[in-house]
Amino acid sequence: MNYKGPSMYPTFLPGDGMTVIPYEGRKIRVGDVVVFTLPGQESFKVVHRVISIDSQGIRTKGDNSMTPDTEMLQEGDIIGRVVSVRRNKRDITIHGGTQGIMLARIRHAVKWSKSNTYKIIRPAYYRLLQRPPFRIPIHKLTRLVSFTYPEGKEMQLLIGPWVIGRHRSGWPQWQIRRPFRLFIDEASLPNKN
Repeated sequence: MNYKGPSMYPTFLPGDGMTVIPYEGRKIRVGDVVVFTLPGQESFKVVHRVISIDSQGIRTKGDNSMTPDTEMLQEGDIIGRVVSVRRNKRDITIHGGTQGIMLARIRHAVKWSKSNTYKIIRPAYYRLLQRPPFRIPIHKLTRLVSFTYPEGKEMQLLIGPWVIGRHRSGWPQWQIRRPFRLFIDEASLPNKN
């Protein structure tokens, strides 16, 4: 199964290939990431983490969601547990139980920290963009590559294996990632694909 949607970010990214195994009599644990269907919507599959189990049923929540799911699940609603994902030709283990909960909380804290840190430094960053301290000549550290897609050409600016900028057909200007916008002289980049 392939994952799509934002509810389990950053544990899962859209396009991750999931390995799902049925429980087959094993106990469902709080912290497991499960694939389930909602009653009456059997063709629609959801991937969320188990956050509680009691006599009323199983409660789930997406790692990227602020509130638990409204529907209580029963064991029959659960297709199986996600044990790994395939991303960039790598298999990544998806932990369940207490370890899964702890890792999800750590990922969420890191995401929150990055977001709030950026909010704090954003004003200074935009002031620096208006008068950057220095610019790096692009030919020293970067590579420029071009790709042709059915919808047009795309140029990419790379530092090592990382794409730090893109320019697609029809775009008015380059899209340079933070913080590289501080150092790349966009006027020296080609604007026509």
